Amino acid sequence: MSDISLIMPCYNRAYDLKNVLESYDKQVLDENFEIIAIDDCSSDDTLRVLTSYKPKRYSLRIETFTENQGPAFARNRGIKLVESPVVMFVGDDILPDQFLVKGHLAAHRRYPEKNIAVLGRVIWPPDMPINTLMKHIDGIGAQQFSYYYFQDEQEYDFRHFYTANISLKSDFLKSIEKKFDTEFTYAAFEDVELAYRLSKNNLKILYQSILIGYHYHYHNIWTFSERQYKAGLMASLLIKKHPELTFRIIGLHWYKLIINHLLLKPISNKNNDIRPTLEIEILQRLSEFEWTPYPSQENHYLQTLNYFFYKGFIFGRLGETPIANKICNNYAQKILTPIHTQFKEKQ
Repeated sequence: MSDISLIMPCYNRAYDLKNVLESYDKQVLDENFEIIAIDDCSSDDTLRVLTSYKPKRYSLRIETFTENQGPAFARNRGIKLVESPVVMFVGDDILPDQFLVKGHLAAHRRYPEKNIAVLGRVIWPPDMPINTLMKHIDGIGAQQFSYYYFQDEQEYDFRHFYTANISLKSDFLKSIEKKFDTEFTYAAFEDVELAYRLSKNNLKILYQSILIGYHYHYHNIWTFSERQYKAGLMASLLIKKHPELTFRIIGLHWYKLIINHLLLKPISNKNNDIRPTLEIEILQRLSEFEWTPYPSQENHYLQTLNYFFYKGFIFGRLGETPIANKICNNYAQKILTPIHTQFKEKQ
């Protein structure tokens, strides 16, 4: 039996997947481990890469779906196959440091309590170009991960159960009947929702900065604003299921903004098409400066990416309805118009 099982949902990452699998063959440790890779009905060569690769250092178990189910469903399939005492969640775009698996096992020996989860760090790889947007979302903005604000060996709450690089005891994970909630169709907040339910059983997440995974997932302002919108949709689902988390997920400031300044503000029928125009213009201008820092850039990224997140939240809460469109129109005017004005003044 393996000492640790790594669950890796795979979807359309064939171009990086072989490098990821090879990196696990370079792990430095004496213990046995396995990777449970679940191909979520990829349309590229993911399945071929998985089935053709012959690992030397670990066991590779492959599951396949005939239709795309999403990461929550894929991880649940993997959990059913786990027999190891420790289960680790990793990404198909995360290339592990050579001591990653060993480090997770060592941490669990140091912290044998069943409720302890070990969170590793995810960083951009040194051989991939990093633009200003990518620096922001993993830096001051913390819209992707919050490592910028973390301190080593400290405990963090359920909101930071990052399934790109985290491990926990299998018995503790299996102590709750329902695992990942498959109603979360996008890769956002399905891990937070699971961790919140585990926190009721006293889940504790300990951060270990030396446990490094390199994130091979390039982003620009267009791709990450879309990611933020989907995250907002999933955040609305999380709050629907757990309304007590409202302020912890969307923040009191933004809640007041949406309720007091947008929902309760008289909404005019004029200029209802301003939102898509503003969105495109702002994204175009920000994309022009992705490789060129400027003084207000961090704030522009922060405001714009928060806008797309809460836009998703509003549509997730209200659906594609006229009132949701009008609220988002007000929201775009309040958040995006000042940025647009600043760009025009630069011309």
